[in-house]
Parts: sequence; structure tokens; C-alpha cells
Amino acid sequence: MGDPHHLEWLSRLSFLKYLNLSGLGFSYEYKAMIQTLNSLPSLEELRLHNCGLSSADLNISFVNFTSLRVLDLSDNDLNCTLPHWVFNLKNLVHLDLSGSNLCRQFLDGIVDSLEHLDLSHNGIGGRLSSNLGKLCNLRNLKLSHNAISGEITGFVNTLSACSNNSLETLDLGSNAFMGNLPGTLGYIKSLKVLQLQNNSFRGSIPESIGNLTSVEQVFRCRNEKSLIPESLGQLSKLVVLDISNNPWEDVITEAHLMNLSRLEEFSISNELHNISVVFNISSNWIPPFKLRHLIIKSCQLGPKFPTWLQNQNQLITLVLKNASIFDIIPHWFFQLDLQLQTLDFVHNKIFGRALNKLRFFPGSTMDLGSNQFDGPLTLFSSNISTLSLNNNMLSGSIPSDIGKAMPMLTYLDISWNSLNGGIPLSISNLTELTSFNISNNHLSGEVPDVWKHKLPLIVLDASNNMLSRTIPKSISFLQMLTFLLLSNNNFSGEFPSC
Repeated sequence: MGDPHHLEWLSRLSFLKYLNLSGLGFSYEYKAMIQTLNSLPSLEELRLHNCGLSSADLNISFVNFTSLRVLDLSDNDLNCTLPHWVFNLKNLVHLDLSGSNLCRQFLDGIVDSLEHLDLSHNGIGGRLSSNLGKLCNLRNLKLSHNAISGEITGFVNTLSACSNNSLETLDLGSNAFMGNLPGTLGYIKSLKVLQLQNNSFRGSIPESIGNLTSVEQVFRCRNEKSLIPESLGQLSKLVVLDISNNPWEDVITEAHLMNLSRLEEFSISNELHNISVVFNISSNWIPPFKLRHLIIKSCQLGPKFPTWLQNQNQLITLVLKNASIFDIIPHWFFQLDLQLQTLDFVHNKIFGRALNKLRFFPGSTMDLGSNQFDGPLTLFSSNISTLSLNNNMLSGSIPSDIGKAMPMLTYLDISWNSLNGGIPLSISNLTELTSFNISNNHLSGEVPDVWKHKLPLIVLDASNNMLSRTIPKSISFLQMLTFLLLSNNNFSGEFPSC
């Protein structure tokens, strides 16, 4: 395709309406290609995603494809310059300029017919123009991953005043916005997706958010201190609620959750890791939702294990981390017959026997570290790949068949317990194991000479035990080993040479 004339045949397709040349990476002169495309008067959709285009390549003196409704120039290098002819496309409804190295907003000349505008993943700075709010036909506006700063009040006030407002997606995530969220945000009642994460918004979420009865996803993570309004509980179509990594200070009651009948994902955490959010939910409350993903971190959920989980039999992810739980796992939890991808109860004071009756998907994670589980170390689901039971009160020996019973393990941390006995030979069956931490136990005997099976170990920590005899030479076969900790044992002899 070195000859630009190879695309001349396109100019004869005068009725062509759809053309997608994305990712072709033309090796010939781009200007010739653009001139050819400009001779297609019926063209309605043109996609040139990731073609290696620059703003100079897109220069044309006049626009002939005025019927264009969809234009995709994403993932090119426009070098802060948008081609002037874009502003002459009066029928344009979809404009994707994401990832195209833009550095300013180019909003004053944008046609008001736009329904989809994507300026995400650029270097756009400055303040958000209130003129953007005059694009009353917008259905999707994506401005995430830029450096836009200041408040959004003027923009939201202008947009909410549109009589025909139909905005469904508003993505302002990962910018430098600040100030309070305006109450007029609740007037954009067509909203389905609201993404405000990774900014510096402060103050409470406005009570008016309860008016967004069509909203399905709300993301407001990693912002400044604020309160959580009870009006969140009125969002009956909400599917995803992510308010994680904020310095929340509030009390969560049933009122915050009472009408969220479609909720599937709920994530809340305090980025400062100090507990300032308290769940005050009645023990006999039955949620209207069936969650698939529940993540609660650094909130006071306990001291009792939350009984409102009794009907949550569709959970795949369950994270109750640093949640002030001081209780035994109730019998009803096992009767839910869950099949999990992630189970994380780290940094609580949960006691009793560890959870070995649960089902997991292949490649799953179970982290029960920093609790008060006691009794013997038992075998868990063969589908678990990451297992952490560190900082508990486990005793007895490591099961001799752990390598055969849990062959998918890539990460095993059983440090800081009271385990005794030796290291089982079956460890050699863990052919995917990258991290093995058995430190700070009472393990004894020799380290088995099984490492020549070329395990992909990166971390091996057996320090602070009572291991003895010589260090096996086969450890030198661990070619990926980066951290080897064997201190404070009773080894004798010389360290093996390679």
C-alpha cells in the first residue's frame, strides 16, 4: 500500500456511508488519503482510530463529507491541534477524540448536535467551560484522565437548565476538579452513569442525588472528606455504587440502602484506614438487593458478623477488611453455598476454625490474615491460587498433601502462626508457586531437597523457625528467586554453591 493512489478507487464509491480504516497504519502519504475520503459526499461514519495520524495529516481546505455523523480520531497524535473542518460538520452526533494528545478543550466551535463527545485520556488542562453545558443534546460526555481543574458548578448549572436534557453518561473521573458538588446535579434526571472518582471534590454528596432515579452506576472514590446522604437509598435502578477510598465520616443505616433493589456491586472504604464510618443496621433487616460484589474496608461493620448478609447468596466477591468484626463465622454463612472469586477478611478479630467449606472459582483469592483463627491448618479448595493465613493462631503441621490438594497455588503465606513439624515434600507439586512464606512458626527438620523442579519461586521466607541440617543444593535451581530469607534457624554446613 505504499502508493497513495491505491485508495483512489474509494473516490468512486459515491454512495458509501460507512468506512472503518482503524489501525491500518498506512505507510503512504496521509494527506492523499484524507483528500480521497473527502470526496465521499454520502459518508456518514468514518473511523480512523489508531492510524498514526497527526494534525498536519488531516489538513484539508474544504469539507465535502458534510453528511458525516460519526467521526472517530481516537488514539492518534493531534499535537494539541484539532482540524478546523471538524467544526463545519453540522450533522455530527458522535465525536471521539480520546487519547489523541489534545491539550485544550476546543469547545467554542463544537456543533450543538453532538450526542457523544469523548475527550478522555488527553492532556487537557484549564477550567471546565460552562459553554460545554450548552450542548443540550449530549447523551454521553467523557472527560476522564485529563488535568481539568476548578469547580463544575457553572457547567452543571448550565447543563441542568436544558429543557431537552438527555445526558446519560457523565464521566469526570481522574482530573483535578475541586469544590462542592452542586445540588443542580440532581436535576439531570436522565443520568445513568456518574463517574467522579480521583478528584478533589469536598463536602457532602448533595441530597438531590436522590432525584437521579435512572442512575445505574455511581463512582465517587478518592475525593476529599464528605458525608453520605440517605437519599442514595432512593436510586432504585442503581447497579454499581463505588464510594471507596474517601475520608468518609458518617453512619450507614438501612435508609441509605433501602430501595436499591437492583444493586449488584457495593464498595465503600476509608482511604485513611482509620474507622470513621459506622454501619448501624438492624440485625433483622433484609436487604432488597442480591449483591455479587461487596467490598467494605476500614469501616465499623462489627463487632458481630453482619446478619444482613444472610440472604446474599449470589456473592462472588466478599471483602470485609478492617471492619471491626470480633465474632465467629456463623453457620448460616456456610449454608449460603457461595462460589467465590475473592474472600478477604483481613485485619479483624474473627476466631474459630478457618473457612475450609467454601467453594471457589479457579484462580481465586482467600485472605484471612491478621485474625484469631485457631486449630490445625486444613486444606482448602483446589481452585485457590492465593492463600493468606498469616498472623493467626493456627497450630499443628502443614498438611503433607498440600501440594497435591491445592495445585493452583501461586501465593502461600502462613507466617506468624504456631505451626510445627516439617515442610512437606508435596510442595514440589506447586509448579506455579511464586511466593512461599512460612516464617515465624515452630517448623523443624530439614528443608526438603525438592527445588530442582524449577519452581517459579520469587520469594522464599522460612526465617525464624527451628529448621536444621544443611540447606539443600537444589535451591540454586530457583532461577527466578529474588528474596531468600532463612535467618534464625539451626542450619549447619555451608551454603550451597550454584
